[in-house]
This record gives sequence, structure tokens and C-alpha cells, in this order.
Amino acid sequence: MKDLLGKNILLIAPRFFGYERDIRNELEKRGARVDWLVDRPFDKPWQMATTRLLPSLVLPVVTRHSYKALEELGATNYDLIFAVNPVTLAPELMQLLRRSFPAAQMILYMWDSMENRKHVEKILSYFDQTFSFDPLSNTNYGMKFRPLFYLEEYKNEKIFEKSFDLSFIGTIHADRYAIIDRLSNNLPKNTNFFKYLYLQAEWVYWSFRVIKSSMRHAKKSDFQFKPLAKNKVQEIFSHSLAIADIEHPKQRGLTMRTFESLGANKKLVTTNLNIQQYDFYNKNNICIIDRNNPQVPLDFLMSPYQKIPLHLYEKYSLSGWINEVLGLESSN
Repeated sequence: MKDLLGKNILLIAPRFFGYERDIRNELEKRGARVDWLVDRPFDKPWQMATTRLLPSLVLPVVTRHSYKALEELGATNYDLIFAVNPVTLAPELMQLLRRSFPAAQMILYMWDSMENRKHVEKILSYFDQTFSFDPLSNTNYGMKFRPLFYLEEYKNEKIFEKSFDLSFIGTIHADRYAIIDRLSNNLPKNTNFFKYLYLQAEWVYWSFRVIKSSMRHAKKSDFQFKPLAKNKVQEIFSHSLAIADIEHPKQRGLTMRTFESLGANKKLVTTNLNIQQYDFYNKNNICIIDRNNPQVPLDFLMSPYQKIPLHLYEKYSLSGWINEVLGLESSN
């Protein structure tokens, strides 16, 4: 596919902090007409938990909902069917899409590890091309490796007055709270550490208090139950020297937060050892910490950020991601 001008695209993606809108906007900016089929058309925490733990109960319901949604869209032709990190995309729906739009190119991109999305393995064969943020998915599933991206609004070369030495904004899951707690206690004296610890609902907090030993004494006041708006995230990052990132222990690929820090020209404190294998890695900009004993040297927080080559900023932008995954000419 050389360009998107005049192309009809079906985007299949769950709601995820507005990134689905950003991808759609980028496709439309290139001249495409885009229909969005909502994957996982519900967002309550208990529904999301049921989807992950008991997918056999949820997938038939979502598939029927998707059939109806496709009828309402009423498209007779798609040039491209683009599935981004689907959560509830079933083989039955893929069969329907293949029958209904036989000429459409089908592309899949995953920003969750396949270990966390076992059902996706059942639909891989329906796609013409599959991509993953996880480098091991090439070996294990034959998927092409392509890291994530940052949004244009995170790209910032201005120098702002520093309010925070380090900031963390993210959803609390797995061992994140324990690592943040250890990191807070281990930081050099007088380090200003901004934390926004998000949980989907108050009942999630209370359940974590029961099932996670590291959160037995966590205060409810330590957490927020509404996601922080993107413009506020960008503002905090702009006034931070460094950004903290803690990936899920079952994931190897780099998170979206990693690339947002790259686009914002900010230092990164991360638990992901695999970052050393990436072309933008610079030990002066990136501090790798141990999950069990996270330490950030004082000189890392005192030294300035070192800019990386311009072509790497372009590569990891949303535009660069679209170019590579959809096989477009970079001139677009």
C-alpha cells in the first residue's frame, strides 16, 4: 500500500486512553475514510476482568454486538482492515470479515504480549501481516517486530522550569505499587517525585488490599480513580527531569510511556532491561533499575538530557509507526 488517499479502512480497536482516536485521526489525516469498530464495547472494571479471566463467556456476546455494529456501518468495501491490540476479536468475526471483504488487506498490531492475550493466537492466520511490540513474537508466532510510538503532542523541545525530578503516571497492576514504594524510599535525599497512581475503581483498591501483600497497608488516599487527562500528563512531563516507567513483569516490549518520554526529550527510569537492545538507547538518558531494589544515582538526575538523532524521533512518532506497519512511503 503506497498511500491512504481515498482508501476505506475498518479500524478495530478497544478504547484505550484515547489512543484509538489518535490512530484514527492520523489515518484520516492521510486521506482515508475510517470506520471504527469498537473491540470490547464495555469498559467497567468487572467486565474487563471477566474478559481476561473468562473470555469464553464474553466473546459470544461481543461477537453478536460486532455483527450488529458492522451492519449499522453499512460498508460494502474496505481496502484495509486494521486491528490494533484486539481484546475480544473472535474467529467467527474474522471469518465474516474475510467473506464480506475478500479484497481487503488485513493487518494486526499487538501492544500486549501474546502470553497476556492467548485468544489472539487463534486469529493470527486470518491476517495478511501481523506485528508486535514484543521482539520474541517473531520467533514464537512469526510476527514482525515493530516498537510502539509517541503522539505528536508529546514532542517538545522547549525548556520548561523543572518542578519534579521524577514523575510516574500509570495504572497500578501486578507489582507496580511495590516497585514505586521501594523507589520512593531509595531516591536520593530531597528528590521531588510526582506520583499519580491510577486504579479503575475503589473496589479494585479494596480487592488489591486483600490479594496483594505489598498493598496491605496502602492508603486509599495514595490512589486516584479517574485517569489523568492527556494534556495534564503532558504538562507534568514538561516540568519533569525524568519519567519513571514500570512494565508488566510478563512483558518484554517497551511501553507507550517509554516513547512518550523519548518524544518529550526527557530522561527515563525504567525496569525494562530489554531497552538496551534498542537503537535509541543512551545510558546518559536511560537509567535501568532493579525491580527488587530500585536505585537512581544522583548524577543521573543532575546531568542534562542528550538528544538522539532526528531520524529516530521520526521513526518512533505515530506517523513513523503508521508508515512501517501499513507499508507506506515515508514521504507521507
